[in-house]
Amino acid sequence: MMGIVELKNDKIAIKVNTHGAELVSLKSIETDREYMWCGDAEYWGRVSPVLFPFVGKLEGQRYRHNGVVYENIPQHGFARDSEFVVGGQTGDTLLFVLEKNDTWQKSYPFDFSLCIGYRLEGSSVHVMWTVVNEGTDTIHFSIGAHPAFACEGGIGGYSLDMHTGKNEIECGLLTANGVLGDRTVTHRLTDGVLKLRDEMFDEDALIMDGKGINTITLRNSSDAPVLQLRFDVPQIGIWSPAKKHAPFVCIEPWFGRCDREGYDGDLADREYSNSLEAGHSFSKEYVIDIL
Repeated sequence: MMGIVELKNDKIAIKVNTHGAELVSLKSIETDREYMWCGDAEYWGRVSPVLFPFVGKLEGQRYRHNGVVYENIPQHGFARDSEFVVGGQTGDTLLFVLEKNDTWQKSYPFDFSLCIGYRLEGSSVHVMWTVVNEGTDTIHFSIGAHPAFACEGGIGGYSLDMHTGKNEIECGLLTANGVLGDRTVTHRLTDGVLKLRDEMFDEDALIMDGKGINTITLRNSSDAPVLQLRFDVPQIGIWSPAKKHAPFVCIEPWFGRCDREGYDGDLADREYSNSLEAGHSFSKEYVIDIL
């Protein structure tokens, strides 16, 4: 059964849907302001899906592992469309555990557990991921975030402070098939700040190297800080729906990304993939700070 689980402290309140363990609301207690996108399907019907065991698309929607080809793999994997159970709740923390499902186990033949956690600390939400290899073979996976933050009146005039000394940033572009192509685009930064424009996303997401970028601050049209994300990841995606003038932007920390166009190698050799030996675990987090 799908359900909404709530958690709050004296600063903020969150709601998480057991379907996908998806953060669907983040509000200030003092102002009642909602910081997350509302999930209106006219633009995009999701709010903050967890991307696992793949981030983005695979070339041809398939992969090869131990000589077997697995096909019809959905974009961003299956966690976002799976039911989680509440694995624990305290005064400041919620934990969700992915339920086993025969359907996706046929397309991802690994024995693992996935726990998604949310911990409140003042005006911050720590979003926590733990993957455990419960089998005997090495598992290979990607995991990432796709949170959408409300931008009143549209993204024009909003900006992203990358907290970097660079005056430009190079971004990879996706092909029409949704994988990473050879083309890149370079956007200018002013004092480390990227000014958002709708047309930036006409060719889908911007994909950038996470090295040297550990904080991104969303600023509104008055240049006031709204919120920030803190992380340490190898890849970052920035996205708003193409040609829809959508009133939100996604800031996406990723441990992994889509395939490069033409990739035909083994699952274990995918760029930015993560591997876990039997009995080992992978634990990471990113933090949303309300400013």
